[in-house]
Amino acid sequence: MRASQPEALAAAVTVATERQLAAHLRAVECRLRRPLRGALEVGCGIGRLTPTIAALAERVLAVDMTEEMLVEARIACAGLANVTFHQCTAQRLPVCRPPMDVAVCVWVLMHVLDDEGLAEACRRIAASATHLVLVEYDHAAAPVGRYARLRTLEEYLAMLPGATIVERGEVYHGGDRSFSALVSLDQS
Repeated sequence: MRASQPEALAAAVTVATERQLAAHLRAVECRLRRPLRGALEVGCGIGRLTPTIAALAERVLAVDMTEEMLVEARIACAGLANVTFHQCTAQRLPVCRPPMDVAVCVWVLMHVLDDEGLAEACRRIAASATHLVLVEYDHAAAPVGRYARLRTLEEYLAMLPGATIVERGEVYHGGDRSFSALVSLDQS
């Protein structure tokens, strides 16, 4: 059976995103000069990208705000012994001590609509990880609806204490474009 056009596009977007995510995670390994010990996945959804993270990190804490998504993620990642799941919003992330090597946010922070909530999510991410892989729709991308607020990479960086860009990339999908960035989070 042939996949429908939307299914084929979703699969292609997933592959492109996995490829970009893996490249950023390998760059963190190079910076640390060792394998990733811990990764925090903020907004894991149904666990589509969790296996990519789990393949490169000794342990993964995957969080999402809805139990329905976590049920699907647990099913999708049932064979991954190094992944644990936790329900919370980005604004209520548990602060990881010691900090994880990397936090991963893929098309998540745009759903935090208010600046105060986003600032709190960014503070918790910066306190919980030494690096961040951030993927969000490009500010110039098509409107994404009332449940999302597009921001530039620079706007996110301004809310992340001690943030500096290590590398920047793009993910193209169905005529739209997202920026991807590996960000160093200064822990001092």
